[in-house]
Amino acid sequence: MKLRDSQLQVLWMARIDYSKNSGVKVHSHDFYQLQLIISGEGIVEIDGHTYPVLPNHCYIFKKNVSHGFHFSKESITIDIKFTLAQDFIQLIEVTNLGDTYHIDNMDEFKQLFQLSSLNLKKPDNLIPYRIDVGLKSALLCMLQNAFSEFNGLKNSLKVPILETNDGFLMVEYLKQNLQSKVSLENMARHFGFHPHYLIELFKKSLGTTPMQYLQSLRLEKAKEYLEFTSYSISQIAELVGFTTPYFSRLCCERFGMPPTQIREQMRTVVGKDIILEQDFTVDSQPSIY
Repeated sequence: MKLRDSQLQVLWMARIDYSKNSGVKVHSHDFYQLQLIISGEGIVEIDGHTYPVLPNHCYIFKKNVSHGFHFSKESITIDIKFTLAQDFIQLIEVTNLGDTYHIDNMDEFKQLFQLSSLNLKKPDNLIPYRIDVGLKSALLCMLQNAFSEFNGLKNSLKVPILETNDGFLMVEYLKQNLQSKVSLENMARHFGFHPHYLIELFKKSLGTTPMQYLQSLRLEKAKEYLEFTSYSISQIAELVGFTTPYFSRLCCERFGMPPTQIREQMRTVVGKDIILEQDFTVDSQPSIY
């Protein structure tokens, strides 16, 4: 059974690592495209306008609009090609979404790529639909922010602080101190609570203890570094507050493989065409110079 979103369908996705002084010449196509820059620098040309290529930015190539890009440094990108229904296209037009957009957190897009990689290895009819919906949600968030900025408004849709891990102040404290030595006692002192109270609060809200949650945060961030950066294993361990041997042991316990194997698994899909719509062909796609 084919199950896809009615307003947005992802055709193709790829993680592409560009070497220094490489890129794609100016071209156009009859679908939409997002190019997300994980790291790197260069220039991008969209409809005759030139913009700098910067990390944590995405570039929106609209249907039948000419575009090309050149990377002056080694760069890591996620490239997504998709179609939109007419009502969604009209929404983009009225919300004044530009050619470039700064993204504070790339995690949502990295997760979409990880889903597409999973579908490449183990096809599942639900995964393309999940990817459609995930990209649609990310685009709607971008559109809402663009509309609010254009009209001088602030987004008033706020979730109560204890209803989301990201808004949970103590979780934010842990996220900001992944590289630091954090103890339960120091954390309790920072927030002015008894250590036992912190444990009870975390177990009630998150189902785990503060230190166990910190370890999970560190491992997930380390896995992201392994998959989307060229940092060495020892550098990654240091960035998340682990010694290298302890980091390797935790990876084996948590993910069932050492850090080197986690990185190698991602490398097997770098540069591969992950086609999510059977009718899409890569034959006419521009080549990298």
